Amino acid sequence: MTVGGNHNDRLLIDAVALERRVALIEGDRLSRLWIDRGGPARFDIHLGRVSKVLPEMAGAMVALDGIDDGLLPFDRYDGPLHEGQWVLVQISRLGFEDKGVKLTGKIAIEGVGMILRPGGKLIELPRKLKDPEQRAELLGAIRSLQADDDGIMLRSTALDWDKDAIAGEYRLLKSHWQNAKSALADPRKPLLVFKAQSELDQMIERRLMAGQICIVDGVDEFVRLRGILTAHAKSDEHLHRHTGTRLLFDEQDVEVQIADALGIRVDLAGGGWIAIDQATALCAIDVNAAGADSGRDSETRAIDLNLRAATEIVHQIRLRNIGGLVVLDPLRMKSRAGRDKFDAAIKAAFGPELDGAVQIGGFTRLGLYEFSRQRAGESLAASVLLKQDQDPLNGVSALNSVLRNVIAQSRNGVVGTVDLYVATNLASQLAGNGKAIQIMSKAFGAAPRIVADPALGSDEYRLEKN
Repeated sequence: MTVGGNHNDRLLIDAVALERRVALIEGDRLSRLWIDRGGPARFDIHLGRVSKVLPEMAGAMVALDGIDDGLLPFDRYDGPLHEGQWVLVQISRLGFEDKGVKLTGKIAIEGVGMILRPGGKLIELPRKLKDPEQRAELLGAIRSLQADDDGIMLRSTALDWDKDAIAGEYRLLKSHWQNAKSALADPRKPLLVFKAQSELDQMIERRLMAGQICIVDGVDEFVRLRGILTAHAKSDEHLHRHTGTRLLFDEQDVEVQIADALGIRVDLAGGGWIAIDQATALCAIDVNAAGADSGRDSETRAIDLNLRAATEIVHQIRLRNIGGLVVLDPLRMKSRAGRDKFDAAIKAAFGPELDGAVQIGGFTRLGLYEFSRQRAGESLAASVLLKQDQDPLNGVSALNSVLRNVIAQSRNGVVGTVDLYVATNLASQLAGNGKAIQIMSKAFGAAPRIVADPALGSDEYRLEKN
């Protein structure tokens, strides 16, 4: 993979299988990839039951509805905690890799135009609203709605709303909280009492509302997004449905870029390459000249190549969603000026992430460069690959890979009654997955017969027409 391309930002959404993949394309390059397989969302509110108090961890484990127990820190809950206690909690951090769900008892219910914090008392208006008279008028309108010492934070999107729309939003969020309190008053089992909109869906909606181009492969997802635009009286001219015979990610060269992002080596424009080695404790990245500009002065050559590498390193960190400690081994630079340029290039590439998400350690005595990046969900490799040396696809990814490939074949004329041969474990997954069968039935016009073939690999398949 070589750096380059023209600026052409767009969202590509692949929603033809059981998982939804969303690719952000910037400058004709894959910049971010999100994989959505459903499940819990950040800000979901649960009625949970304390299963164990852990003084050594300054928290308690809470049994939840449909997911593993989460950790509720003592300082995120008002009052004492004991085993068997029923509590209303909200997911503050999703579980990923070897980390579990983290919870908070300080509830914040997010809406389109405001955030409701029960018992929070404060009313907050957007900073962009500068006019004193408008602020005073809006503050008075919200105070007339405020009940039970609710904290209300108005979003910028609500500044154009009339008073009735603001009141309607408040009543809606308040009803969610009343439902949660009703569940707490009569607890019977752990229960999901409020399903929050996922951060991925929020991101998609923000970009749609801003008029960014969005191309969707999948009828249901396209109809859903068009309905959102219609509900907000927004034009859908920038929302496009992919109708080609090839799958969207294949046609737009995204699959190749995903494969590259799961590899170790990344080539740099102008020569040289970087090697990315993700381990449990840290991520190590090595900059290699590989003969690039071999006739030049060694110091000038090292600085120029390291500066090219700096931008690509940050791009790969974001694309691969790498968090934790990152250690770079750039080409050795003797001058302080060269090291300062490299440090500035890394910081410039991270930009706003330096405001909390990224902490720069800088150069060590051995010439290495260190920084840490806040973990935000699974890395791309962890979400797609099995944790083995050979890195085969995990079960969920293998299932979706097969589904995408057979759908691609249906678009190229393979329809009717077919036999689908897959690996033995995948045959069991498919046979018990009604949604997968439904997807293939729509594609072929009839449900395929699933046949187990022990000779096939985890994501291999064979279609035979009857």
